[in-house]
Amino acid sequence: MPMKKEFIDGKKNALKSLEKACREKQVDDGILPILQLINDSSHYYTSSSCAGRIVFLEISHIGDKKGAIFLGRWHRTIDSDEIKEAAKKAKRGLLWLLAQAPIIHIVSDTNEAADTMVKAAIACGFKNSGLKSLGKKIVVEICSTERLDAPIGRDRNLFCNEEYLKL
Repeated sequence: MPMKKEFIDGKKNALKSLEKACREKQVDDGILPILQLINDSSHYYTSSSCAGRIVFLEISHIGDKKGAIFLGRWHRTIDSDEIKEAAKKAKRGLLWLLAQAPIIHIVSDTNEAADTMVKAAIACGFKNSGLKSLGKKIVVEICSTERLDAPIGRDRNLFCNEEYLKL
C-alpha cells in the first residue's frame, strides 16, 4: 500500500524540527538514540518526547495545576543540594517533588503499524502506552507507569531530612 502524502510530508517536517531542536540543544540526549531508531523506520516518526524529568513545584493548594510555580526542572539525576537550593525560591504554598517517566509520541502510517508499536512498548514495560489519536494522524503514546508525586514541604520549609532527599 502506498504511503499517504500527509504521512510523508509530516515525517519530513518532524525530522526537520527534530534536527533544529538537536542543534539548539532542546532534545534530551538520553532519548535521542531511540528517537533515531524510530525515525529510521519507514512506518513511523516521532512528534514529541521527553526522556523523563524531575520537577520541583510550589502550589497554593492541591489541584492548583494552573497556578503551579516551577522551582526546579531537571532532565537528569539530581542531588539533595539542588532540591534544597530550589526550595529557597519558594514563597508560600505546598512544595511537591515529582519524578516523571519518559514519554514518546509516535506517528504511524497505518493502524497495523501503530498496533505493533503499542504491543512492543507494553512488552518492554511501558504499560501506559496506547493510541492517542486515530484522526488525520495515527498517534501512539509510549508511556510508563513509574512516577513519584511527593509533598515534601510547605512555605520554604522541607518536611523531610537529608537522608530522605538522597533517596
